[in-house]
Amino acid sequence: MDLIDTHCHLNDPAFSAALPEVIARAQAAGVGRFVVPAYDLASLERTAQLAEAYRGIVFPAYGLHPWYIDESFDPEQVRPYLRRADAVAVGEIGLDLSPECPPADLQVRALVSQLDMAAEFNLPVLLHCRKAYDSLYGILKPYQGRLSGVLHSYAGGAEGLARFVALGFYISFSGSVTRSNARKYHRTAAIVPLDRFLLETDAPSIATESMVASAVEPRHVLEVARKIADLRGLPLAEVGRLSTENTLRLFSRIPPA
Repeated sequence: MDLIDTHCHLNDPAFSAALPEVIARAQAAGVGRFVVPAYDLASLERTAQLAEAYRGIVFPAYGLHPWYIDESFDPEQVRPYLRRADAVAVGEIGLDLSPECPPADLQVRALVSQLDMAAEFNLPVLLHCRKAYDSLYGILKPYQGRLSGVLHSYAGGAEGLARFVALGFYISFSGSVTRSNARKYHRTAAIVPLDRFLLETDAPSIATESMVASAVEPRHVLEVARKIADLRGLPLAEVGRLSTENTLRLFSRIPPA
């Protein structure tokens, strides 16, 4: 099987000491390629270095996560990385209206700036969203037809799924869907169009049914694939094939295996 983990933070310092082993374990499990998004200023350069060290294996995305936005945000800090030939997406960017997060107006300004750059560079976007799906939809709607992307680790529920798919966006499932009591995620996975779903781990941030978050690695995307196969009544190999096809369609700079 040739699975792609479409969102994992191999650039997280938690992986630095054992990265070759982490990648080897993933490859042994049939997960051979990884989309790795930056999230703060320091991780931009780490991500670029990682992509250079693991060419053809690590595919970088460059952007600033809403958690790390402040008054000093300058989109020009991201632009040089988006000019790189290895950039496959703009991300991780998004909107998070949880109380502990930066003010909404700062987040929206940063998000729109990075969406504009994605349209300029013809790159898809990797979107984080929490407690903000209606607001995010309103921001994305004017970009319909000139911007694509994925709602990573989607938690917006089955009811809100169709509107994002209609905008041309993909829906990504993480370890959250593997949990036996995660009925909201199960309902979404059961109805997502088969040409619009992706698989991810968000390692090392989201637990699976079998593994605590801090121990999750890209190899655990196989657990996500198995759960999707079970929920859809499909062979695992078919879920793998579809998810890889969808990934290559969205991230057009990732070459076929």
